[in-house]
Amino acid sequence: MKTLRFYLLLLSWLSVVLCALPAEAARLLFWRFDPNQNQLLFTTDVGVQPTAQLISNPTRLIIDLPGIDLGRETVNQSFRGTVRGVRVGQFDDRTTRIVVELAPGYTMNPDKIQFRGVSPTNWTVSLPNPEQIGSQSRPTQPPVSTVPSLPPLPPPTNVPPPVASDRAATVEAIDLVNRRLVVRGNRPLAISSRWNDSAGLYELTIPNARLAERLQGPQLKPDSPIAELRVRQQDAQTVVLLLKPSPTFQIGSIDQRGSLLNIDLAIRTSTAVPVSPPDRTTPLPPRQTNPDSLPSIPNSRLRVVVDPGHGGEDYGAIGLGGLQEKEVVLDVSQQVAKLLEQQGINVTMTRDDDRFISLQGRTALANRLRADLFVSIHANSVDNRPEVSGLETYYFSNGSQLASIIHRNVLDTVDIRDRSVRQARFYVLRNSEMPAVLVEIGFVTGSEDSSNLRKPEHRRQLATAIARGVLEYVQRNLR
Repeated sequence: MKTLRFYLLLLSWLSVVLCALPAEAARLLFWRFDPNQNQLLFTTDVGVQPTAQLISNPTRLIIDLPGIDLGRETVNQSFRGTVRGVRVGQFDDRTTRIVVELAPGYTMNPDKIQFRGVSPTNWTVSLPNPEQIGSQSRPTQPPVSTVPSLPPLPPPTNVPPPVASDRAATVEAIDLVNRRLVVRGNRPLAISSRWNDSAGLYELTIPNARLAERLQGPQLKPDSPIAELRVRQQDAQTVVLLLKPSPTFQIGSIDQRGSLLNIDLAIRTSTAVPVSPPDRTTPLPPRQTNPDSLPSIPNSRLRVVVDPGHGGEDYGAIGLGGLQEKEVVLDVSQQVAKLLEQQGINVTMTRDDDRFISLQGRTALANRLRADLFVSIHANSVDNRPEVSGLETYYFSNGSQLASIIHRNVLDTVDIRDRSVRQARFYVLRNSEMPAVLVEIGFVTGSEDSSNLRKPEHRRQLATAIARGVLEYVQRNLR
């Protein structure tokens, strides 16, 4: 049985210097400002905790991303309206800075600026409508205001860091409540996070904090979503948590609310570890004479649920150049649904636009409709491995033949590498009452696949092949 451990280490400054884990700068993968929604979105390749300030004359919202390397020259984007422009640049060696500048004569209420971490790597900043200076009934803002619930900007690099003082927060408790790790302090806490690849652990850093003398950690059970948890006082002002999720869980969203930090542990979806190696035992059905044909199923009463993965606030994987999984799979899924309907199949999509649907909601819909087949479409990702590309098709129990037929049809007509049919315990596969498959149509992080997935013709070919595979399975088994 795997040993589940909780470590509480109080280290001296010297031992921290000797044992500190190496810190490698992460990258800003994607950012976009939507002037219609007054929203800034950005994605990093590791978790980050932004810090922010609102500065006047002219009014600018300054957002710093500690530990993030832009890796390019400063980028400027201009707009018409009350938001004049957005600038993204390297503030110092370890900090990327995003500046949102308002038009002259405008300001905004800092109390209404909302930061939301969809996940540790995906953030949305919602801005209130800018107001003309002097038009507010309340007094105008002071020269500098700190955005609520976020810590102030770190000091400039040429200023010595402050020594520990009584103003530091005390981490009083760390509890595991269901699938949520709760860190409680006596004062507001900030956090930054990243994957520490060398240790195979998720690293959460709480600055300006110290551990309580009698801090107790949670008792980790065999079925806990956390396999290992270590807590240490890294220096006089910094607390570090090292967290290893259990194999079927992954780090979810991080919610910062004053003195509470909530780290959600989510069931793995498209990135789950397969329960078996690639399936080489299930023989592939023989190829069709004309693999480009789509057989019709006249007067069919069959119903297929097509499930585009992710959506809405859940971007899925973010690939090279900011390629978003949720957008790619929606396009392919819509085409699959249309092709199946043209051939006489009744199709229901779990989502047909950019909205969030829970995993439970997806399978509940298919089960409620008593669908004959469930086809979930995703795009894959792997960190720092652009050479990895290819097609993977998953099943859990009774979807083995459906997965094999779809997989072979895609390989027959689409220029894509073969990464095999596999068995896995994905939620949507385990909880669907009908034959169900999950098709990973390529890696948005792969240099080959990401280039292809941007092409409408490649997406069309994928959709046609998946639809042809479904129809072939129906002809063989359900007529």
